[in-house]
This record gives sequence, C-alpha cells and structure tokens, in this order.
Amino acid sequence: MIDYATNPQKTENLDFSSPGFQGLQNVLAYTKQNSKTEKQFYVTGINCDPATACQQMNRTKLQFQKTGSILAFHGYQAFAPGEATPETAHAIGVKLAQELWGDRFEVVVSTHLDKQHLHNHFVLNSVSFIDGKRYYDNNTTYAFMRKTSDRLCREHSLSVIENPKRGKAKHYAEWKAEQENNPTWRGLIREDVDKAVAASMTFTQFIAALRNQGYEVKTGVKYMAVRPPGKERFVRLKTLGDDYAEEAIKQHILQNQNPKRPSPLPEPKRKRCTLKGSVKTARKITGLQALYFHYLYKMGIRSLSSKLSH
Repeated sequence: MIDYATNPQKTENLDFSSPGFQGLQNVLAYTKQNSKTEKQFYVTGINCDPATACQQMNRTKLQFQKTGSILAFHGYQAFAPGEATPETAHAIGVKLAQELWGDRFEVVVSTHLDKQHLHNHFVLNSVSFIDGKRYYDNNTTYAFMRKTSDRLCREHSLSVIENPKRGKAKHYAEWKAEQENNPTWRGLIREDVDKAVAASMTFTQFIAALRNQGYEVKTGVKYMAVRPPGKERFVRLKTLGDDYAEEAIKQHILQNQNPKRPSPLPEPKRKRCTLKGSVKTARKITGLQALYFHYLYKMGIRSLSSKLSH
C-alpha cells in the first residue's frame, strides 16, 4: 500500500532556528527512528546526506528564494506482513524514490521495522534543487506513484492492492496521531458528519443536524465547508476524504431514503386434494388411510372438501 501526506509544519521564515525548520527536523528524525540495524542499512539519502538533509533542503529553498508554506512532503509505503525482508523493502523504497524524484529533488528514504508490516517513509523536499520549481501533489502524480510502486512490488513477487480507493491524503500530524491511536480534530469532524448523515433523510436535515452539533455550515459555495465548535477556520468537507464530498454525502442520504430490504419469502402454496368417486367409495376410506387424511386436514395442507360424484 502507498499513501501520500503533506507535512503540516509550515513556515515562511526559513531561518534555521525557526519553528518550521525545527518541524522539518522532527519529521526527518521520526522517519529515521526504529530503522537502524547492525548493518546501518535502512536509511538512504537521495541527492542529500540523511544526517544533514534538513539543512540541505532548506538551503535549496533559500537558494531559489522559495518561501512557501509547505516545507516537505511525506510519503508512506507499506508491505503485507511476512512478505518482504527489510533489505527488499528498503531496496524497493530507494528504487521508487529514484524513479519518481531522483532527477530533481532531495529525498530521504527510511524503512521501519517496528510494526508487523514493514514500511517505508519518504521525506521529499518541496522545492527542486535543479530549477527551484515546486513539487505538486495531484491525482496524476499520485497515480504514477502507485503504478510505479505496484510494478516494483510485482517485480519482487510481492502482493499489491488491486483496485484501490484513494481518499484525501492526510496531514503528517493526523497520520502520526492515528498511528498512536490518538484522536484528531479532523477525525472528530468525520465522526460528526457520519452521525449527521445517518440521522438524515434529506440534505436539509443533514445541515440542520450539523448545526445542532454546534457546527457553522457554509453552503451555496463551490465546496461546502464547516467550522467546528471552538475552531477559527472552516474546513472543506471534501478535504476529509472522497466519502465526505458534498455529492457523496447526498448519495449516502439517498440510500437512507431507499434502504435495501430483503425480499419477502413467498407464501407457502397449499395443495388441495380432490377425491373422485362415489359416496360409497369414500366411506370405505378407513384405518391408516383415513388417519393420514385426517392429519393432513388438521395441518391445513390438504382439504377434504372432496368432490363426490353420484
């Protein structure tokens, strides 16, 4: 599995003592922890030295005077438990980074061994050291990233996820909090939206349900947005994932109006027994045969309203 996330530590001040610089240091430190072994093998720098990657990435920004808010991008690649060795997982991660970004960007690749599934982390400078252009994460670059990752895994006989669904990429802080089982405010918004959807039969009811939970709701705009209680900024619902875009929410509400119900079982058909013959013949039904028809009648399976001919 491969996912992509944006580092939330943002700053326009590229002074090496700035909080943004420290934030990038923390991200790099996190991705390099739990990855070293006796071989000192599982952290690799592409176009940079892992030990000084933070300084190098910021020098690139200073050189091209790029003072945008995103310092770096954080990528994540996971392997099925028990399939890959640490050496193979790291080799695939390095090859992936080289193919995708190696000609223009500084990247640190580290392989973590502390979970049941091995996984790689990538920290990619947001500015190219070649021409100073920014890296833009979009559907096209994401699709190419996944396609390349899948190809490399198949070349090593490793499994891949077929027909994956992509949600909105998570910020690094949110991803890390989820890994540590800590709640995030974006996660809480998702839960509140889910509750509002489940309780609504119309889109108007959905908006009212959110407002009853204390949300300020902005509608009639290109992208529907909400402001949680106690927060200063609005959040576009589509940034919470594909399932939280306005059209997707409307489809979920529509399903509430037309729930799938199991088809009713058909009524059992009762068979009617018709006895042909004379009264004299009918009177000769005695013993076990008579008992048999008696119980059929009691159970309502057959009727003894016989058609008797004279």
